[in-house]
Amino acid sequence: MMKMMGNQTMRQFLKFGTLICLVFVVGCGTSNQQTASSESGKKKAGILVQTTVNPFFLDLAEAAQQELGDSFEVTTFGGDNSADKQAKQIKDLVVQKFDVLLITPCNANAVGAPIRDANQAGIPVFTADTACLDPDVKIENHVATDNLAGGRLAGEAMIQALDGKGGNILVLDYEQAESCQQRVQGFKEVIDQHNQKAGNENAQIKIVAQLPSQAEEAASQKQTKDALKANRDLIGIFAINDPAALGAVAAIEEEQLQDQIKVIGFDGQKIGKLAIRDGRIYADPIQFPKRMGQYSAQNIKKYFAGEEIAPTQLIPPELYFQADAQADPELDDE
Repeated sequence: MMKMMGNQTMRQFLKFGTLICLVFVVGCGTSNQQTASSESGKKKAGILVQTTVNPFFLDLAEAAQQELGDSFEVTTFGGDNSADKQAKQIKDLVVQKFDVLLITPCNANAVGAPIRDANQAGIPVFTADTACLDPDVKIENHVATDNLAGGRLAGEAMIQALDGKGGNILVLDYEQAESCQQRVQGFKEVIDQHNQKAGNENAQIKIVAQLPSQAEEAASQKQTKDALKANRDLIGIFAINDPAALGAVAAIEEEQLQDQIKVIGFDGQKIGKLAIRDGRIYADPIQFPKRMGQYSAQNIKKYFAGEEIAPTQLIPPELYFQADAQADPELDDE
């Protein structure tokens, strides 16, 4: 995703540029902007996503902003996958007295301290995609994919891709994100169940390495290349998102092992769907980031309307295969 070229990249670049313009115009944090915001009568909403490089978070933020509508003045910030940068952004918004924060944490544990600052200031905090794991913070509502179920779907897809064969596989993880921890957990559960099933004694699937992907293409490509040096017999890779999966694919293709190694991704971003259509990725449990942003914004509006909201809202993922990609109208122009 991050380094692929073509029409899709250009469209994502333009979308990113739109958000950057939004941040510059609406959210520079100057005293003039704050005064204008107060005089407008609109509530100030801060959306803080892990990164604006990943189209998943752009879609989530854009959907949330559209759902919040004209009654909120929305500013979107990208954390560049840095817990420290995101913590500073949250603290800055607390000082600026924003009315509500929607956060996709860069680090599920480290985000607790700045969220406590928002709690103490009386600013309601909502999270999406990745939860805050600090037990001492107050989160009004968390909307996410059922990542545990998604990991299980990924395990089922891996077993199907290997077609009854056993062998060595690699997992590319991202332990900073609670969502990715759950994906790997669900994946391992299904692989363990497969290995323990009677009749599979000669079809054991062994995870020989679990390496940090940084949830990015370049880092995942390097990790996969290193893993292939030690495990030339790899037959499968599970990557926790599409950028990581595409990094693995790049390393596999560089070594000309695409006929040997099956890759399972996660997300269902357009770049991932295209790779599935082209046979480079076998399958993805797909998420729905636009729904995630929409549901989060709906819960924010309910909160300010005094309506009751559930503490957690999970969105079921779905497996997406090559046949799905071939029939997907979203890919017709590609």
